[in-house]
Amino acid sequence: MKAIRIHEFGGAEQLKFDEIDKPSPGAGEVLIKMEAAGINFADTMLRQNKYLFTPELPFTMGFEVAGTIEEVGEGVEHLQVGSKVVSMRRGGCYAEYVKADAQTTYAIPNELNSSEATALLVQGLTALGLLETLQEGQNILIHAAAGGVGTLLVQLAKLKGAKVIGTASSEEKLDKVRGLGADVGINYTEDDWTQKVNEATDGNGADIIIEMVGGEMGKRNFECLAIKGEMIVYGAASGEDFQIFALSLLGKMQTVRGYNLNLETPANMQRFTGELMQHLGEGKLQISVMEFPLEQAKEAHEAIEGRKTTGKVVLVP
Repeated sequence: MKAIRIHEFGGAEQLKFDEIDKPSPGAGEVLIKMEAAGINFADTMLRQNKYLFTPELPFTMGFEVAGTIEEVGEGVEHLQVGSKVVSMRRGGCYAEYVKADAQTTYAIPNELNSSEATALLVQGLTALGLLETLQEGQNILIHAAAGGVGTLLVQLAKLKGAKVIGTASSEEKLDKVRGLGADVGINYTEDDWTQKVNEATDGNGADIIIEMVGGEMGKRNFECLAIKGEMIVYGAASGEDFQIFALSLLGKMQTVRGYNLNLETPANMQRFTGELMQHLGEGKLQISVMEFPLEQAKEAHEAIEGRKTTGKVVLVP
């Protein structure tokens, strides 16, 4: 079967279209015929060996997959051959067939196409996890609001009754963000973006900031974080960390914490999934997807790194 692997770390040119053996599911596993493999900014970080773990090479890329079950392993009873599913893995999803743990594989409605399911049930789960502390009437600043997680964050935050301020790098992307319901759109490439956030919140700053850029932008968030405000960090698209001085948090009783979907509880994952499905069934969510053929994984990575994408980016057979 065909798969996208890296044999050494580096740029997008390291993504190789390889022929490898088709896997077989073991006990407690399923074999999924891939219909959509999700790409996240985290994938580009892992490719450069800048992610949370270092894989053994050669490594088949991809953390998430949607498709149809072709085989089930011993002991799997809640999933059947022919079921449409989505699954999260620690790699291996940029491939025509994916072996996955049945415990992290979830059935999806037949009417939901696989590309949309990948966006909804991975980015969507992340978005709901990030919004757990959001309260009605609060101001929330969402960075990279035109991205895969960002587009869902904007919509879900509005459904929770928040005033939403979204940032993006171009007017075209900001138009998309406003179209999804954001009250204010701000271009973060302009130097006065923190001033505009403060103006949009009547000088109070954002009660919650969803941060995934890092570097200088991450540091400048403190210029527009409210008294008792909370900044939640779930990535670093710039590839750069930023310093937080603990004593500086005292003056405004501010909080900074991280979020990692992989550490979420099974109970919360189930609850989040139910909430997403309810919103989708009621027609309250728009899902934006950009598809690339599997063999164009290099071009897909380059598009993400070049800030040329909006919504969810997926590879398809």
